Amino acid sequence: MQDVKKSYDDVPYMSKVYKESLPENSYLAGLLYGLKMPEIGSARVLELACSMGGNIIPFALNHKNAKVVGVDISSIHIQKAKNLANELNIANIEFYEKNILDIDKSFGEFDYIIAHGVYSWVSYDIKDKILQIFDECLAPNGVAYLSYNTYPGWKGKEILRDIMLYRMEDKEQNNPDLKLELGFDTLAFLKNNSVPGIAKTAIDEYYDDLKLRSKSYILHEYFEETNRPNYFYEVVNSAKKHNLEFLSEANFKNSIFPPITDELKKALNSECNGDRVRFEQFIDFIIDRTFRRSLFVKHEFSKKIDTNFNIKFKDLDSLFVSGNFKYDADKGLYINLKSGAFMPKNMFELFEELSAIYPSNLNVAEFMKEYRKTHSDDDVSNFYLNLAYLIISKELAFSFEKVTFDKSIKEKPKLNTIFLKLLDFTKTNGHTTGFFNKFYDNIEINKDVDYDFLPLFDGKKDENDLVNELIKLENSGKFKFVLEGSVVNSKKMVNLMAKRYTKEKIDTLFNIGILE
Repeated sequence: MQDVKKSYDDVPYMSKVYKESLPENSYLAGLLYGLKMPEIGSARVLELACSMGGNIIPFALNHKNAKVVGVDISSIHIQKAKNLANELNIANIEFYEKNILDIDKSFGEFDYIIAHGVYSWVSYDIKDKILQIFDECLAPNGVAYLSYNTYPGWKGKEILRDIMLYRMEDKEQNNPDLKLELGFDTLAFLKNNSVPGIAKTAIDEYYDDLKLRSKSYILHEYFEETNRPNYFYEVVNSAKKHNLEFLSEANFKNSIFPPITDELKKALNSECNGDRVRFEQFIDFIIDRTFRRSLFVKHEFSKKIDTNFNIKFKDLDSLFVSGNFKYDADKGLYINLKSGAFMPKNMFELFEELSAIYPSNLNVAEFMKEYRKTHSDDDVSNFYLNLAYLIISKELAFSFEKVTFDKSIKEKPKLNTIFLKLLDFTKTNGHTTGFFNKFYDNIEINKDVDYDFLPLFDGKKDENDLVNELIKLENSGKFKFVLEGSVVNSKKMVNLMAKRYTKEKIDTLFNIGILE
């Protein structure tokens, strides 16, 4: 375990929010399967291997009455997590430098436990310990989230890992940059020179995607001493030994609407005879799955699981939903402006109202109170069914609390205080913590520009002022605009690019709810 500690101290992993791992998502999964999970607002939450807190800090900010705890073996990670929590004035979160092997039931009981990005990268005894912690520290009606690499998909990726590790066998092991250089050099050589076969097929399939990945991701996935994927059924069987049962995938859309044809689904149902684990394992074989995010509950609690998905309307009424839509006159349908997907018919009232207040949300119960006044009972039932589908398929964002933003952009835009503090912290700490909003979206920024530009959104400058400030930054050499691979030197073009960038940045910040 000390080798793991040193690895993550030497090359910190980007710490960011994973929306599907958080309690809100697990709570909704429970509703879909007929289970009543602990209330989100006062939940007790534990994250194992929490890194620098980038995943659970956003949750703690959203729910001031929740109790949130993060543990990690890396002293550097924990210190940065504590520093960030202090910087953001979060009083309901605690971080501990702690070995997972030292945690037992005396550590406390939690409603939601998260273990993201750890299970596949530790030894067998620690894998077992994680499941033991789920058993001993999870509340009777709680839910645990576990992510892990899976076979059969990782069989191909292991070939790339084996090749890169072999290239480094007699080289300096403490040089991360050398690992990347020689690893990719070897893969590129084999990609161009290997005869057709399993190795070349794997390299051809994964090489281009791997080139786009971050340094920390590649080093921890492909160069760690330990990376032990599992078949899904193996993880479930291990969980059963610790009084745990599979609830669903955190991406429950794939569990409820498996990515296969109806004909194939019928054949699998016949083969599996109601065995959900067996059914899911066959799906993994079919789609060559490489990664899972699975939810587990206590065995006794699992007896209440209802796989008929008879979600109650009153459960949906408690949710707040948001989204941005536009009517496509040619298709006669509304389109989700974020996903590009076309929406079901006969929901135009919701789409129009949500778009008018975006990025704010609205309460389902309040909306339905008005909807019922002008629609039949059948219309109401069909509306709820479509609403459930849109939430399950992530076409509607959901929350358990009202979130309100201005309906239009202010003349002098101002960055919200949390994001401004996060921007300053991340700049100082080497961009190791991700950016987020109240909806747990990961926010990408242009590091070359935005660290200096975004703090200028102080509520004192209008759009023209911000354009001029951006031009000053460009003239000072802080960054250069680039078009078609060439630096823009024309003063006229710099001005045009500055106007475009500023306009797009203001619109983006407004749409993701980062402006006050």
